[in-house]
Amino acid sequence: MQQEVARWQAIDDHLDELQNAVTELKAYAYLESEAAHELAVPRLAELRLRIAQIIETYRVLGARFARGTINIGVSGAARMGKSTLLQAISGLGDDQIPAGDGIPVTAVRSRIFHSTVRRAELRMHTPDSFLSEVIAPHHAEAAIPQVPRTIEEFRSWRYPPADEESDSEIRSVLVRLRECQTSLPSYEDLLTGGTRDVEFSELRQYVAYPTSEEQERHGGRVARPYLAVREARIDCPFPHEDVANLAVIDLPGLGDLSPDAEGRHVDGLRNEVDAVLLVKRAAETSSFWGKADVKAMKLLDTVRGFIRSEGEFAFIVVNRNDLRPKLDEDLRGDILRNVNGGRDGRHVTVFETDVRDRLRVRAEVLGPLLRRLATGLPKMDAEGLAWAGEQARAVSSGISAALRDLSGLLKTVRDPNGVPEEVLEAKADHLRSALARRLSRLVGELTAGLYDDAPDESFITAVETAYEDVLKWAADGFGLGTDEWRHRALDVLITERNAAAFAGPELNRIRLEISKRFGALDDFFSAKLSDMWDRVAAIFREHCGALLGDGDGKESLEHLTKAFSESAQPCPTLARSVDALLDVRLEYRTLLYPRVRADLGGLNLQVRHPQAGEQIQQIAVELTEEGAEDLYRIISGLAEQAAYRTRKSLLGERVTPSVVIQAVVEQFEDALIRSGASVQEFRRFVRSYRNELWPDEFRGIDEANARYARVTRAIAAIDKELQGAA
Repeated sequence: MQQEVARWQAIDDHLDELQNAVTELKAYAYLESEAAHELAVPRLAELRLRIAQIIETYRVLGARFARGTINIGVSGAARMGKSTLLQAISGLGDDQIPAGDGIPVTAVRSRIFHSTVRRAELRMHTPDSFLSEVIAPHHAEAAIPQVPRTIEEFRSWRYPPADEESDSEIRSVLVRLRECQTSLPSYEDLLTGGTRDVEFSELRQYVAYPTSEEQERHGGRVARPYLAVREARIDCPFPHEDVANLAVIDLPGLGDLSPDAEGRHVDGLRNEVDAVLLVKRAAETSSFWGKADVKAMKLLDTVRGFIRSEGEFAFIVVNRNDLRPKLDEDLRGDILRNVNGGRDGRHVTVFETDVRDRLRVRAEVLGPLLRRLATGLPKMDAEGLAWAGEQARAVSSGISAALRDLSGLLKTVRDPNGVPEEVLEAKADHLRSALARRLSRLVGELTAGLYDDAPDESFITAVETAYEDVLKWAADGFGLGTDEWRHRALDVLITERNAAAFAGPELNRIRLEISKRFGALDDFFSAKLSDMWDRVAAIFREHCGALLGDGDGKESLEHLTKAFSESAQPCPTLARSVDALLDVRLEYRTLLYPRVRADLGGLNLQVRHPQAGEQIQQIAVELTEEGAEDLYRIISGLAEQAAYRTRKSLLGERVTPSVVIQAVVEQFEDALIRSGASVQEFRRFVRSYRNELWPDEFRGIDEANARYARVTRAIAAIDKELQGAA
């Protein structure tokens, strides 16, 4: 998910770069065609909005997959038993999750986590967030257009008398606004932002409304510290010993009078819970599935978002009324008909319990719910991932279509200076012919060198230098010093009572070292390649100097292939031909070592008898100091013979590197000049870089080229990212 977020952010950045590049190109003075005025990235604002939505989707999924707890949301209208159910699950009491039968109790969303420690942490409002998230919605609900910008403005704000308002809902909101205003001194100092730890014994006042008794006792001046709290986190050990990694989220009840309460309810649940329990209790006025319940389920359906399996997400908890079983029966039947279409569990699973009984809650709600989630969560996760992929593919398709439209517009404004096409074609054909003549001459020179009787002194020198290095190394006790070598040999002869224990590994070491030292020929090969690249680059520099830079031959050719690739009209075949030339490798281990490998075969302890054909051990000496001397002499002789044979074979291959170089250049010349797309791509190349190639003939195209190239690079970057988008 993090990779997808990064990829789509990169796509958005590239779109921004593309828009800037198109704006710059559109402003170019030489663009006079009507199509130039229409240059723009089609549907850019819409596409970037959809990208932002995709990024948010992947962030949400990433947070969901990374979350370490199973989160169960609990909601319901006031007086349904929601808080009592939370107490039964979490083990908390009225001082932390107050429950009551009168006015709504819960004022602040709380997250309760099973933990071995007991801790309560509050996330506090700042003055700005309090005014925008608490006061502004109240103003909107009361149809008051202006909103206080500071706490001081709110303190002195004049609200109309509530008793003069005929609309009951607005009257209730005005009452709440006055309560917030008159109680401001009780929570103003708490509007600090950040977090605050509180004792469990103090928690109630920060998460619950004042009780009826408190409001009667203090009147309009009752303290309301909960207004400064955005959210509470409570850690405590749950009473169910086999529970781990579980959290329950307590939200203010549906049906509260606070404006936008339902919207905040949704915000509290969206993408942060794995299941929702909607608590419903049968009473004289609520033994049926009413409009408020339908609305609540619709809200939860909205919360479900990309999860398609509604029955795996939302659950109803019927809080049994054992004193009035007939009411429970009526409610059960109404839910069966109006929610599940006459079949139990068809759309929504219904749990029944007495929320006051912790053991019943465990057996009748918590246990069945967790068992259901054990199989439902993977399904919901897969649905979320599939949904995100569908959205991403749709956006990718829209971006690709926009890029195609833009590319079509670009084709209509690619020739801003109005140079006749036949002039450019003649220039391109002349350039191709000139390069063909010079490259053909170079191939001829390289071919003639293959049959020149004069030896390649540089190759001979490289071989002789490597050979002398081997002899010097062998004479110095094979890198150990002769005395040290003999001393080690004697120790092994005496200890193991045979020469093979020392001679076998030593011959292997010497064989590999000789091969490695002849590998110094790679310096010669590097020089041969560099010379070849220099000679080819020199030919191009005669005709395309401005595009090759100031580096050596290899760097110049790298500039050339970049020019082919990034021109306003790309030339992929020409670029590939130069890339192939730069990709040539001359190495001793791959070019010559296979041909001289047999010359090192004598450096083995066991060899085949030349007449009998049987395997024999070619070294046997006395197990004495004299034997160690003999062993050094024998192995030195074998090493010198192997080095000599290798030297001789390599000198016999002195023409091989030249053959490879000649073949590579000949293939390059053929691919560059005579490939099927050669004529067309040379003309594209000339159209794109005519000012760089002939600066005195075509003025102004350098700036246009840079602007075109910026646009095409941005399009290519977006295409590349889209190929990897999920």
